[in-house]
Parts: sequence; C-alpha cells; structure tokens
Amino acid sequence: MSVMFLCAVSCSASFGAYLLTRNRMYLFSAVGFFLYYFDLSFIFQTENLGVQGAFGVDLLYSIQAPYAKALIATGLLGSFWLVICEYIDEKDKAVRAIPCVVFLVCDLLIVVFMEGGPVRQWLFYSMRELFLVWCFAFLLYTYYSDRSSCMRKALVGRQKGLILLVGVIACFIVAENTYVILLWQPAQEVMDSGLPLYISERNFSENALVVVFGVLAIRHAVEALRLRHIEPPVPSSENQERYVVLSVALFSDKWGLTARERDVLKGIVDGKDNQNIASELNLALGTVKAHTHNIFKKANVATRQDLLRKFWGK
Repeated sequence: MSVMFLCAVSCSASFGAYLLTRNRMYLFSAVGFFLYYFDLSFIFQTENLGVQGAFGVDLLYSIQAPYAKALIATGLLGSFWLVICEYIDEKDKAVRAIPCVVFLVCDLLIVVFMEGGPVRQWLFYSMRELFLVWCFAFLLYTYYSDRSSCMRKALVGRQKGLILLVGVIACFIVAENTYVILLWQPAQEVMDSGLPLYISERNFSENALVVVFGVLAIRHAVEALRLRHIEPPVPSSENQERYVVLSVALFSDKWGLTARERDVLKGIVDGKDNQNIASELNLALGTVKAHTHNIFKKANVATRQDLLRKFWGK
C-alpha cells in the first residue's frame, strides 16, 4: 500500500509538472507510475483469491491475468524507455518503438507456448530486468559514441550515482526472482501459512527500485515547478546553479551557439542586461548586442522573453 501511495503521488507530481512545462519526460513518467499502480493491484487480487481457501503449487507458480500483465508491463517499461529517449533527445521512432514491441512479443510467446510452472513464471518476470539491461546498454552506447561533451555530462556526470544504484537494485531483483521462483522449496506448513502466495508474484527489490524512481520523480517535478516561470530563476542553491549551467550547455548545443554566445546566453538567463553582460565578460557593448542578435536568429526568436520561454520549454 505504501508503494501504491508513492506511485499515486509521483504520478500526480509528474503530471502537474508536465501541464506547466510541457516536457514530455514528465508525461511519460506519470504514465509509468500510473501503470505500476495497477500492476500492484493484480498482486492484491491474487492474494484475495488465494485466501479463500487452500492453495497448491499450481496457484503458487501461476501468472494471474498474464495478458493484462504483459500489456501493463509493456506500458510502464515503455514509459521508462521513452523518458530515457527524451532525456538523450533520441528522435528515431523505430528506436523508441522496437524495444517495447519486442518485449511484448516475448512475454506473449512465453505465456502462449510454455507450460505452466516455475520456469515459465521466472522467464515472464525476468523479461522486465532484461528490458532494464537493454536500457543500460543503450545509455552506455550513447555515452561512448556521442562526441558532445554536454551530452556526456547529461548522461553520466549528473546521473552516475543513480545509474549505479539502479544497476545494483536490478541485480537484486534478478537474484530475488531466481531464489523465490526457482530455488525455494517451501515446506507444507509454510505453504499452509500463505507466505509463499504473498511473495510469489511480489518482488521487494523491484518495489525498492520503484521507490527510488518515485522519490526522484517527485524531486525533479518540484524542482521544475520551482524553476519554471517566464522570468529567469535566481539560483538559491548549488544544485540549481548546476541545473541552469547544464541547461545552457544543452540549449547551446541544440541551436549551434558558439562558446561566446553561450556565455552571453547564460547572462540573459541570469537576468542581466547587455551592459552588465559586457562588463562581466570584458566585451564591448556592441559585441554583446551582436552575439544576442545571433542567438535570437539561431533560436528563431525575436525578443528576450521569447528566448526565455523557449529556454524553459514553455
């Protein structure tokens, strides 16, 4: 229930951030938490059915509502994958769609063609971790193949600890699935207690991973709502300053700004006028005006307000 509550809060926070920023990362995040909420609801359904009377091995190693679960898992993992694609600015529709289609087809093949039992159940749920492995592999490929230093900072510099933590938790998920489904042989008295049914389709490590994502989503949604307005934000912490600096770098890469134009853009985002920017950068006022004109031209805007709206994603 605690994880379901966190999913509801994360979904609401992410969707609220999307409505104000129109950043689709928040929309995909909201969809993912919404679907995981319903994924957990199937676990409660299984338990409620099981407590009606004695249950055996068939129920323990069954997959309740497998087609619905396959569709929900495709949606929530696809949402996670689309968040990554948005983050690294991957526009290729095939790259976005093919991993989700492959995952769904593999899950359906397992359901349709494999006989019921622990191996079938283990493969069905381990497909989720295989999808996470794909996500990590793609991030590593992008990191080592992309020559943009700003993209490298975005992929690894800011999120290195998170990526490592998610990788460790994913390993625990696989280990827990393997032990509970394939290795554990509960005694009859344990079966009678209902404990095996309680943990047969629940993975506590996976719940922990969702908690990490939920806390992260809420934190970023709150940060986006705080920073998101037409007037430039005044950084109140080192983290916000790093956020602005990285945003300037990514915006500059996207629109092909020169190094000096990037410096001028940072001054504009900080709310400085041309004279103050010129003094800070030791440039002539006319030079700053020329750089500002070039920034407007490259970003296809006419005024500072238009530039700030585009910079903050309005």
